[in-house]
Amino acid sequence: MKKIYFSVISTLLFFGAQAQISYGFDYKENYESFTNKDAGSAITIALYNANQDSTTRPYSAILSVIDNTTKPSLNAINKTHFDMPAQQKVEFLPGQKGYRNIINVPINPIADPVFWGQRVFELNLGTLEGFEVGNLVNGHEYFTIVIDYDGSKIGVPRVNKNMFTIYPNPSSNNIYVTGVECQSIQVLDLMGKIVLDQNLPGNQINIETLPAGIYVLNAMSDKGLVTQKIVKQ
Repeated sequence: MKKIYFSVISTLLFFGAQAQISYGFDYKENYESFTNKDAGSAITIALYNANQDSTTRPYSAILSVIDNTTKPSLNAINKTHFDMPAQQKVEFLPGQKGYRNIINVPINPIADPVFWGQRVFELNLGTLEGFEVGNLVNGHEYFTIVIDYDGSKIGVPRVNKNMFTIYPNPSSNNIYVTGVECQSIQVLDLMGKIVLDQNLPGNQINIETLPAGIYVLNAMSDKGLVTQKIVKQ
């Protein structure tokens, strides 16, 4: 099960046994990727206690989902591409003992057998208890979640990248595939739409008609699925 570790650091000094406490997103980067096929994908919320004694108060935040319905620049929709409560309180009750305590929050990606590309949404930590926004490690009040999709070829063996070459890349006209024998070649945009479909044997495809940008070349071959991002100049 792949997990994201969240960390929000809050240094709180107490008079007595309780001392340095840290809560939340435990990742330097502000994004992480999951596969849509991993139903066990989860976020891990962590509570760190430098003194490793029992906590004497609760530490919590409201974890909120930001998706396409609230932020159009994102393309994932809750309950369609993943399944999380719109808001949920992630709380460590008093009495947590030890340096690191965790709560796993499922993302529940929803598989799609035909989409190729990525679905993106965000998470936000708000209504903080026991720490303040200014104490968030690396400033991660918001965190980006990327769900990767394998498209219509789910279950087909992937060809290891050291077994084939796709060139030239970038290209303005022809793309060639070597190391395998291709039965068909598709080019998809990053939203999963097929923009070129060559359903004939051959290791060459012309991309001259495509607008400049980044695409995914997806070829069925004698050794399995060949897939690689390409750049049209």
